[in-house]
Amino acid sequence: MSTAIIFRKGLSSLLNSSVINILAQSTGNDKALDLLKTNFTFTAAEIAAAFQDSHARAIAAICAGLVSPEQRQGFWKTLLESRVDSEFSQNIEQDYLQPFAKHLSTEDLSNFRSTALEQCKKLAKCQLFQADNAPFTETELASFVTETGTFAITDLVLAQISIPLDEPVRDFLSYKELLGQAILFFFHEKLRNDSRMARTLEALQREGLIVDVREIKTLVQSTEDKLNQAVAAKQFGKLAELGPKLENLQKIESVTENHYAQFIAFQDNFASWTNLVTVQLSDISTEMEKLHWKFDS
Repeated sequence: MSTAIIFRKGLSSLLNSSVINILAQSTGNDKALDLLKTNFTFTAAEIAAAFQDSHARAIAAICAGLVSPEQRQGFWKTLLESRVDSEFSQNIEQDYLQPFAKHLSTEDLSNFRSTALEQCKKLAKCQLFQADNAPFTETELASFVTETGTFAITDLVLAQISIPLDEPVRDFLSYKELLGQAILFFFHEKLRNDSRMARTLEALQREGLIVDVREIKTLVQSTEDKLNQAVAAKQFGKLAELGPKLENLQKIESVTENHYAQFIAFQDNFASWTNLVTVQLSDISTEMEKLHWKFDS
């Protein structure tokens, strides 16, 4: 059951289902499901494979954030065959590890790094996502464009794990939804590169069922400006058009702040991870196994 929920949350976050729900209800446009039936032709097994791949890449990237700056730089430079700036390679350290471990002594933090690194290496090899090689049902497809809950999946993923993980390691992976957001980062990037997802998003765009949540504040402001201009000019026809449009955009802005803002910030903070999507997973695993932590490193 957890796997099915993870699939739904992952795909809903990519399709911006909360936005689709708002726009579909306000316009009476109920074509979203039909558009998915036509364009979203992934099987459950393909989505499981995408999640499994994304999980392994996410864990490897997190592991690289647990070691010394020199090892971090070497990990990324080897895989990307290019220079990696220090700010990029330190994001896990600065934004997650240090705040999470701020109450630990130097020795305890060193021990935690070592333990977390070794356990995460094992976690990367775990087969967590499997599904039948069958199309999604109509009910499942509908859930991908009607989900309105949050898209946090870390606890659901950790519930799938059968190997022992120390409680502090679980807490670290859960800190600010690190593991779930890292998995979704790679999941989004992987599916966006698939023509079937591109066609699905383009079809939804043509029907006016999605907007760019990254641009929502700009859209709200520009619509407010147009509405104020229409009021001043007493253009009542435009008022009737712009009023409902602004209301919908404000609803989307609220949903974005509650559901998407944290992940958008994560995507921006770790944008360079996009380059890792095209690297062979076997190469990533090989370099991850080379990572280690020593107190004097």
